[in-house]
Amino acid sequence: MIVGLAADRLNRHPHGWYTGMLLIATDEAGYGPKLGPLIITGTAWEVQGHPDRDSLDRLFQPLREPHLCGEISVVVDDSKAVFKPSSGLAGLHAVVSACMHWCKRPENSLLPALPWLAGMDLESIRSTPWLEMQDHDEPWVTASETKECLESWQSTGLKLVGVSSRVITAKAFNEFCAGGANKADLLSQTTLNLVKTLLAEHQGSSDFVDVYCDRHGGRRYYAGVLQHVFAEHLAQVHSETAKESSYLLTGGGPDVSVRFTVKGDRFSPVALASMHAKYLRERCMQAFNHYFADRHVGQLKPTAGYPADADRYLAAIVEVVAREKIKQEHLVRDR
Repeated sequence: MIVGLAADRLNRHPHGWYTGMLLIATDEAGYGPKLGPLIITGTAWEVQGHPDRDSLDRLFQPLREPHLCGEISVVVDDSKAVFKPSSGLAGLHAVVSACMHWCKRPENSLLPALPWLAGMDLESIRSTPWLEMQDHDEPWVTASETKECLESWQSTGLKLVGVSSRVITAKAFNEFCAGGANKADLLSQTTLNLVKTLLAEHQGSSDFVDVYCDRHGGRRYYAGVLQHVFAEHLAQVHSETAKESSYLLTGGGPDVSVRFTVKGDRFSPVALASMHAKYLRERCMQAFNHYFADRHVGQLKPTAGYPADADRYLAAIVEVVAREKIKQEHLVRDR
């Protein structure tokens, strides 16, 4: 257990101990399905001062209020609460558009932004024909249309400095699990490696890092995977309760506080990561469904990839899979 000064650092981050704080928040989309990629996204923020959690909630309050992005009223919340398949992707598209402008990205749509947004998996995406999004790319909502929203989001001094995603295809998913690991290991290791990448890219002058993650399924203990990924740090347990598991990484660079919280996506920076992950997952599934519908004889009802419906879909496309010589392990997750 962490005691003394280390525990105080994890809980309070008082002024005077650090020159600045980097906040990183993560979430995923597509953990449960059998078809389509698992998407893990992290958002990185420069935060003025060293606020505690209650103060952070106040800083992020503007993101939880409705604002217009173009003609769409948007609010930052858990993607499951704001996205409904029947209403389409307009809301998520507008939020992601605003974030691209916030990060001062020059690209005008998702496809050219992928090398920045999901660069670690670009080769894997491009080598998977059913993830080809070339024919279905939609321009971002313009900078002028997102200006009012961004002015409100930035009004408390927050600065979004980075967004990064991992796109784990079925092929990559199965290759990871082939050595005896499970999908919980995949989620935790990939998430924390993404955190490590964002830390290296955006640490700047910050000498403390605050990391917030939605809890990974029912997993409660993370010290082992933290120590594995952050081998240059010492991973110390602060608490491992039914609601939250929290840790402090010391040595080897800035101290890093890491929390895995039940319903962590209620925290705005985690919710924004959730929305980005969901947007990218849905764009991938649009491409997935278009690919097989274009090669299928007759009508083919789209799938979201969840197990029962995935079995229905796989039965319907069996001739396409055979004709295109698609390997099962490249299309369907084993676990």
